[in-house]
Amino acid sequence: MLERRILLLEDEPEIAEILALALDGEGYLVDLAATIAEARARLGMLNYCLVIADLRLPDGDGLEIAEHAADLGAVTFIMSSYLFQLERGTASRHELLMKPLRPSELVTAVQRRIGSGHHA
Repeated sequence: MLERRILLLEDEPEIAEILALALDGEGYLVDLAATIAEARARLGMLNYCLVIADLRLPDGDGLEIAEHAADLGAVTFIMSSYLFQLERGTASRHELLMKPLRPSELVTAVQRRIGSGHHA
């Protein structure tokens, strides 16, 4: 079975670490990126089955990375407390997650979309 590799794009280190630990604890392999540039570089090096992108980042809009990842075939989530600011229809390819987000809520959403992180 293929490894369940996830790219988590979040610029707040504490939030990134908490969410990554929750996913890691469920058997997913999680790579972190704090900027659009970092995420783009990682997407160029590895294949991810899921990309979770924060909407507001220091160097741009997480929707850009979500679109790029979806074009590469990844399942994509956008998380933000500013989802209401998205123009209707602009994020229709992506699952939307409202922040603040409990780690357990993220794990449930991930399991629903890509299955368990544990190998059979």
